[in-house]
Amino acid sequence: MQHDPSPATASTPQRPLSLYEILAIVLLWNAGYKGARVANTLYALELGAGPFDTGLLLATYGCFPLLLAVFIGKITDRYGVRVPIVAGTIVSVLGTALPWFFPALPMLFVAAAVSGAGFILTQVAMQSLVGSLGSGAARIRNVNLYALIVSTSDLMGPIIAGFSIDHIGYVPTYLVLAAPGVVAVLVVFFMFGRMAHAAGGVDRSGQRMADLFRIGHLRRMFLTSALVMTGLDLFQLYLPLHGHSIGLSASAIGIILGAFAAAGFVTRVLMTVLVRRFGEERALGYSMYLAACTFFMIPLFDNVIVLGVVCFVLGLGMGLGQPLTVILTYNYAPAGRHGEGLGLRIAINNSMHVAVPALFGAIGTMFGLAPVFWLSSAILALGGYSSPVRRAA
Repeated sequence: MQHDPSPATASTPQRPLSLYEILAIVLLWNAGYKGARVANTLYALELGAGPFDTGLLLATYGCFPLLLAVFIGKITDRYGVRVPIVAGTIVSVLGTALPWFFPALPMLFVAAAVSGAGFILTQVAMQSLVGSLGSGAARIRNVNLYALIVSTSDLMGPIIAGFSIDHIGYVPTYLVLAAPGVVAVLVVFFMFGRMAHAAGGVDRSGQRMADLFRIGHLRRMFLTSALVMTGLDLFQLYLPLHGHSIGLSASAIGIILGAFAAAGFVTRVLMTVLVRRFGEERALGYSMYLAACTFFMIPLFDNVIVLGVVCFVLGLGMGLGQPLTVILTYNYAPAGRHGEGLGLRIAINNSMHVAVPALFGAIGTMFGLAPVFWLSSAILALGGYSSPVRRAA
């Protein structure tokens, strides 16, 4: 009798997670996290915080990402994504729910720090995992789908937060926002055995983080990515402040933020066509110029419909920033150091994430909100200038 060379045994590796299963986890986890960021900003204003306080609150989200991003990238390169994803989803849910247990302004800062730690654990691991699933056009497709799911959760989170605040109040809203994260944690535990555990144990002898800065394309992408994220952070902070200052309800502010996210979804649907037509870096540059123009217009209007349209156009410009900088960072990073490169990108982003909101919060306190939007517009224009392809000799 012929022996079956591949019997099903307990030692047979389980089927790895598919892209769509990964994206389902991202959708649940990120929707709660992004909704909680909006809820924290609005609740801080309700508790009497000013522009400087809310700027510090936003900066708090970046403390742990700044400190841990590169280390987490190295961990994913060497040991795989299993532990960072499990730990990150649990910590994210804890950070989202903390204001429900202790509804006070100081707790919002604690919740922001905890949420930031959970976010960076999950984000670096997820980006590294999605980037590893293919190369070339397949990688662009996979990262684009990842970005579409992030846009979908960016749309869901603020709208859920806004309507929950208006209908059940600030404190119960945190339980609503924690619910999708709890489901994500359960899914992660259910699929734990199918996550990549080891990544091959890359030999890092003689390798230093500073070596990555010597790669010209990678160094330029770090700069562009930092400027993209600065614009996104300032929008997510100061659009609620502007809406609150002109008397918009939490639901109206959530809808405007949702319009921004919906536009990013539209842009990312078209990303493959735009990249084929213009190339990754040129498409990135054009999108940032469009974002700079519309960012400048936000403080000129106080009508919710007009603001929704302006922010939708802004979202069309900003929608390409994150996925294209992820793709280009992954492409330019040396073999075996993709997670470290992505982690360094996020660490640089969060150095801006910590410093810029506090600085702009002080500017907003002294000069009002309009100069903040106009300076943000200049930052995005600088990002557009830094991103076009440099022709080498």
